[in-house]
Amino acid sequence: MNFIFNNPTNLFFGSGKINLVGQECKNFGSKALIVTGANSTKKSGLLQKVQDLLAKDGVASVVFDNIPQNPTTDAVMEAAKVARDNVCEMVIGLGGGSSLDASKAIAFMAKHEGHVSDYILAKRTSNGTCLPVIAIPTTCGTGSEADCFAVLNDNATNDKRTLRQFITLPKLSIVDPDLMKTMPQSVLRSVMFDAFCHNVEGYISRNASAVSEMFSLKGVELLVHNMPKLLENPNDNEAWDAVCLASTFGGFSLQSAGCIAVHGIEHPVSGLRNVIHGKGLAAVICAVLEKTLDVCPERFATLSKIMGGKDEHDFIAQVEKIKKSLDLDIKLRDLGVLESDLEWLANNAMQVSKALLSNNPKTFTQEEILEMYKKAF
Repeated sequence: MNFIFNNPTNLFFGSGKINLVGQECKNFGSKALIVTGANSTKKSGLLQKVQDLLAKDGVASVVFDNIPQNPTTDAVMEAAKVARDNVCEMVIGLGGGSSLDASKAIAFMAKHEGHVSDYILAKRTSNGTCLPVIAIPTTCGTGSEADCFAVLNDNATNDKRTLRQFITLPKLSIVDPDLMKTMPQSVLRSVMFDAFCHNVEGYISRNASAVSEMFSLKGVELLVHNMPKLLENPNDNEAWDAVCLASTFGGFSLQSAGCIAVHGIEHPVSGLRNVIHGKGLAAVICAVLEKTLDVCPERFATLSKIMGGKDEHDFIAQVEKIKKSLDLDIKLRDLGVLESDLEWLANNAMQVSKALLSNNPKTFTQEEILEMYKKAF
């Protein structure tokens, strides 16, 4: 039992908490850059509501809404310039994981010179400054409101890499389940599976600790019991609370333990083919975890029991059952991946996903990773 746990994010959780955004954000300054996607927060009226609440408490806002579903380094650099040009004093990520991840990198680059890729690749070192990040998720899957990671696609190479800077950890996160209720069913199913993966992977990670395990196991339990309720009744407020809390617990787990090879093998897929992240995870998870079972069977047995199984031997069957319940019983070919991509994906995973692969309890060769892609294809 040897670990470090530090997560100073100020978390506001619960229905109606969005109404506190103005009075809380004014503590960080009088001008905010709001980072969001192109459509959903506008159509729902949430973007305007947040701007009005900010203005009520004397916080002016500028909007950057050019964040794609897999955020890019180019978008980050463009938005960071907007933040500097408008002398913004904080960055508010409003939306799904893409907006939240991008907001962290934007807040970082608003205070740094060069290109964000230079810091991801450790060609430059941080000067220790960053604009305050306020995270307001509108999907219950990312967990980005509780960790310091910003996963970005490199426009030049299609590599999907992570900016890991502790100073980008949100100063304030507002998790209001009411903001999630406009999600289409297809998006909800995908993001819930992402949250499920975060918690499962955090528990299996080499870096799991007594603290991170509490978040991971409770997160899995909350999701298993409440995902079906939410799909059956979209007006079940208790289920919304539980699923949103499980997503945030996944973020706490990631901040401490980190993801493993499931995310490590999915990232090249969404980097190359712009695949929806949750769907990519669903395509690869079983191919990866069945190769890890024999290293830590007791952990898989614990997870299986929470999911309704008996022991490690039916863990994969329980995951498959969850995938089917979410309409995510899919293969890589269904997501636009070509068979000719598989060699590139395996090589890219070995080069780009080293940190995630090193978290995995079992070490894989490139040949083994290629076999996993083939099975997932």
